[in-house]
Amino acid sequence: MSQLPVSTATISVFLLVLARTGAWVVTAPVLSAKGMSPIGRLAAAFALAVFVTPLMAEAKVPADLPGYVTAVLAQVAIGLVLGLLTNLLFAAFEVAGSLADLSGGFSYAQIVDPLSGQPAAAFSRLFTVCFSAIFFVSDAYQVVLGGFVQSFHALPLDHLPSLSTGTAGVLGHAATRVMLSALEVAAPLLGVLFLTDVALGLAARFVPQANAMALAMPVKTLVALTAAGATLALLPAHAAHLLDPALQLPFEVIR
Repeated sequence: MSQLPVSTATISVFLLVLARTGAWVVTAPVLSAKGMSPIGRLAAAFALAVFVTPLMAEAKVPADLPGYVTAVLAQVAIGLVLGLLTNLLFAAFEVAGSLADLSGGFSYAQIVDPLSGQPAAAFSRLFTVCFSAIFFVSDAYQVVLGGFVQSFHALPLDHLPSLSTGTAGVLGHAATRVMLSALEVAAPLLGVLFLTDVALGLAARFVPQANAMALAMPVKTLVALTAAGATLALLPAHAAHLLDPALQLPFEVIR
């Protein structure tokens, strides 16, 4: 009987690594988008596991079946939490688009966003697609992948995860950061739309014959589309600003 080209210990380590990478790609930024095919996620998880497994050559794997199953479930939990918390701060771009849609009146025409699979209006979809492009055009995806690979050293394969002290405060701070970042991203657009509303209100008050409110929607649409260029120009800087906190957040929650 011919021997396997790899040892059973290596296969056991590979399966544990694959459990974490497979769970991570389900919730990770951009990779978790509805537009990503399941085969693409599986290929990404398998490729990551192939490259990470040699780094885990000295990892301790439980020899008994109940211990190994527990280790697999622990890796799945770690992968899900790592991806979900990393993706949490990047949700600021979708929130910023929703704020712009609400202020500009675009929220009336909501359709399903192909990336998130949820109902979203024009600017929400635009900001989400632009962030996905920035994520791959810049070095952000390399930094995120590097942070995920480092998680195998911070949280080894034989480690059972637990919540850190002060987890509620950390998550609350993260939610606050998401809202603040969303306001920072959408601030130019929201400011221009606010001034447009003020101008239309003054025109309707002092020149009622002009019927300015009847022109409110087309005027706000034109102003919003014009100001969108300035807002999109700020997205790369905001993405870089959120990158480090997004990578640090998971390790502040689990240990």
